Amino acid sequence: MEIREQVLQAPDENWDPTFRKQVWRCESERSEMRIHQYAEYQTSVLKELQEEAHLNDCGDENTASGRKRRKKQLKFGTNVDLSDKARWHVQLTEIEKLPKFIQVACPEANLLNYVGHTILGMNTVQLYMKVPGCRTPGHQENNNFCSVNINIGPGSCEWFAVHNQYWGAIHTLCEKHKLSFLVGSWWPILEELERHKIPVYRFTQCKGDVVWINPGTVHWVQAISVCNNIAWNSGPITAHQFRMAWERYLWNKIQNVRSIVPMVHLSWNLARRVRCMDHSLVTQLKDVLESSFNHCQALLSSLKKANIPVVWHGRVKGESSPCCANCLDEVFNILFVTSQNNQYVVFCNTCAGSLRKKHTPISALQQYSMEELEETLQQLIRPAVQDEHKPSNIIIRQDGHKSIFQ
Repeated sequence: MEIREQVLQAPDENWDPTFRKQVWRCESERSEMRIHQYAEYQTSVLKELQEEAHLNDCGDENTASGRKRRKKQLKFGTNVDLSDKARWHVQLTEIEKLPKFIQVACPEANLLNYVGHTILGMNTVQLYMKVPGCRTPGHQENNNFCSVNINIGPGSCEWFAVHNQYWGAIHTLCEKHKLSFLVGSWWPILEELERHKIPVYRFTQCKGDVVWINPGTVHWVQAISVCNNIAWNSGPITAHQFRMAWERYLWNKIQNVRSIVPMVHLSWNLARRVRCMDHSLVTQLKDVLESSFNHCQALLSSLKKANIPVVWHGRVKGESSPCCANCLDEVFNILFVTSQNNQYVVFCNTCAGSLRKKHTPISALQQYSMEELEETLQQLIRPAVQDEHKPSNIIIRQDGHKSIFQ
């Protein structure tokens, strides 16, 4: 498991390495450890805490003694993969008892079931093992999807959350502190947020509590005591969630940050498998698919004019959606492939053009026929036009939006 080595601090403070001033940068060193070793570490910390409580019953450590404890090093066990259904069958079966809209595998309620492949920690469950003071720095979820977090216990966690409407203000503050909002490690100073009139929700997650994070919510978390949490992402099939995910997908492109969720692949899969009658969602999907279809069509036409052969490649079920090795953009349908260090590497058309100028051997591969894509696009458009005024069966209602299926 991945370990983040951190320094024990009060939840509403974040000191620099010298403990002389408060900063936004959240420091941690990366290492690795076996799960059983971390469990032994948790047990030793728990015993130590019990001994401290026994020796110091009055125990308010907010002053000098608290400052001394904050310098203590601790280990945070993160991103333990629980996707192996054979190994974690009992635990994953328990999750099926939850309401459908927050389950991991629920195609009628979760957009992430249409990615077409595994994204660890998003459409699979991950475990986080903590001791007091372990921190998950500030962030929004990948592509602004919702998230589900369950505290298994025995102790509690403290959460800080800010509504999505203030993410731009926090982005500006991150830049002020020379930190990347998207990929940096930061822990906001509450007094600074208050000065900028950014409201913060602060609450405790006890053993057994489920925390649902809405699309775009900025949040950061600290363990109050020894505890274990499981978490995954969810995407309600609503126009609001789709718009939030797509906007972040485009923003990531501008910021040269890879989108963990391949939104173009997800959109085509959603159109193939779901007859969604929500007019607003269909309109968004149609815009994405038409743009994608036209891009593929124009690309194939330009390759034909340039006498560059396109080889049929197809797509294997469960195959990961490729991204460009250079710019990190998602690559859909037309792949440009070259060999580097005896491995095949995928590029987008733009980056492949730069390689061709350097006379690098590169092949063009196609995964879907244009006829197949056109049929999918027409299947999406026709029911929306034909059934626009017909009553529909509503099976889910979340966040004020309707997901409607026939």
